[in-house]
Amino acid sequence: MNYIKVIILLFFLTGYSQTNVDSIFTFSKYENIDYEKKGDRIRGILNQDKDALIINLDDSKYICLKNNKINCYTICKDTIMNIIKLDSIDAMKCKKLIDTLVSIDPTKITNEIDKEGNRTVVQDGGEFEVSVYKGNKNLKLYSYSPDVYMEDKFPFAENRKTFLYTYLDLEKYFYDKEFERVKSLDTIYLLIKKGKNVQYIVDINKLKNIRQENYFFNFNCSSGQFINLNRFSSIEPTNAFYRKKSFLKTNSNKILHSDYLQKFTQCDLNQLINSNMKKVFIIDKDEIRDGKIKIKEFRGGTYCF
Repeated sequence: MNYIKVIILLFFLTGYSQTNVDSIFTFSKYENIDYEKKGDRIRGILNQDKDALIINLDDSKYICLKNNKINCYTICKDTIMNIIKLDSIDAMKCKKLIDTLVSIDPTKITNEIDKEGNRTVVQDGGEFEVSVYKGNKNLKLYSYSPDVYMEDKFPFAENRKTFLYTYLDLEKYFYDKEFERVKSLDTIYLLIKKGKNVQYIVDINKLKNIRQENYFFNFNCSSGQFINLNRFSSIEPTNAFYRKKSFLKTNSNKILHSDYLQKFTQCDLNQLINSNMKKVFIIDKDEIRDGKIKIKEFRGGTYCF
C-alpha cells in the first residue's frame, strides 16, 4: 500500500513540475522578447493571431502551426503567393521537426573554434537562418553548412547537423507533387505571349554573323533570361523545328504557361526552368501560323541568389 502511495505522489509531483516549466516559456527555453515586433508584422500578412507558432525559414517561406494544423506559406512582397495545407500525417511529422528545431541552443551552432583552439574561416557553403515567433516571443537560429564546418573536430558538430537537416526537412513541405513532377522533367516547353511580363529582343552582329534572340521574363517575384544564338546568315535557326498544333495537346504535361511560372519565387522557379538542369524550348504564340507551331531551344533561366 505504501509503495502505491509513493508512485502516485511521484506522478503528481512530476506533472506539477512539468506544468511549471511549460508556464515559464511560450515555446522554447531559448526564446527572447520580440522587441522589434517582427512577429506582429508577419501575423498581419498571414492573417494569424498570437496563438499561432510561426517559423520563418528564409525571406519567403513561413510555417504556421495552430491547433495541431499546419499551413506552409510562400510570401513575396508581403503577399501570399502559395499555401500548402498539410494533412494530419505530414502535420504530425512536421511538428516533430519543429519541436527539434526549438530545442536547439542557438549558442551551440555557431562556434567556429576547433578543439585545439584554432578559428576556422567559413567560405565553402551557404548560410541558414530560422526565426520563430509566438505571442511576444521569438527565437533566432543561425549557422553555416559547409563540409569543413560540419566536421566533428569542431565543437557542437552534432548540433549543427541537427539544425541543418531539420531545416532541409522542413523546407520540403513547401513543394507539392506537381512542383516535384515538373522539377523532374528532362524537357520542358514554355508557351509564352510577348507583352508586359515577357519582352523579346533580337541582337544582330553582321560582322560576326551572329543573331541572338532574347526573351526576358519579369514577373512580380522573379525574373530570368533565355538566349538562342545562331548565325545571322541562316534562314532558320539550327535549333528550331516545326510541329502540328496538336503537339500542344499531346505534350500538355510538359508545357508551362506564363501564369504558372509567375506563381514562384526566384529560387523556386530556378529549380523548374534552368537549362543547366534540363532542355528548355520556347513556343512563342505569335509564331503559331497555319496550324503549325515553331519550337526553339534556348539556354538560360533564372538565378537563385
